Order: sequence, then C-alpha cells, then structure tokens
Amino acid sequence: MSILHNANLAFAKFVTGDVYRRLAKVGLRYEDLYIETADVRLALSRLPKEALVAREQRLKRAMDLSMKHKFLPDSIAQLHLEQSVTRSYLAPHVEAIKAAKQEKFLAPGSIGNPYDWSP
Repeated sequence: MSILHNANLAFAKFVTGDVYRRLAKVGLRYEDLYIETADVRLALSRLPKEALVAREQRLKRAMDLSMKHKFLPDSIAQLHLEQSVTRSYLAPHVEAIKAAKQEKFLAPGSIGNPYDWSP
C-alpha cells in the first residue's frame, strides 16, 4: 500500500468520526440522513411502526436543537455516539429492495439493469 493510500484511509477515518460525533450531538443516526429516493421511501414503509416513530422523533429533535442553536448534553451525546449512531435500521431494507429490483430486471425478457446508466 502506498503512502497516499494510507493517508487517504487516515483522513477517511477522521472525517467519519467527525460526522458521527456531529450526529450524536443532535441525536441522529447516520441512516436518518438518507435522501428519500423511491427505494428509501419503500424501505421506510416496511419498517415497524416503532422504528418509524423513533426516526421521526430523532429528526424533530435535531431540527428543534438546530433552530435553538443548541446540542444535546455531552453525557447524552457520548452515550448516543457509543450505542446508536452507526446501528443500522434502514440499510437492510434498502438493500433488499435494490436486490429485488435487480433480480426483476435481470430476469429473462426484462429490459435490463435499472441501475446501469451506461450507453
């Protein structure tokens, strides 16, 4: 591995850690920031009601804290950082939807791969 590659990995670790700390300060999880594409909307509809309500509460709390220019107390933010910022609740559903679409469009007689935009 080259020195440049190692530097890129170190920088990526730093940026990732910084993003997670910023999310913890307002009580969000990484997957709360997913852009709501059609696949994500479908995945959200497949979530249990409790998970969807918890997501909405996290988003509302983050917006409220942002409007007030405040953060969660450090003890709560640290606890959130350690326990739930990276815990996945949405990605498995999104991946299952993408895999199902891929399988459907690669079946015989289909129009092709929906994620391949190459000419």
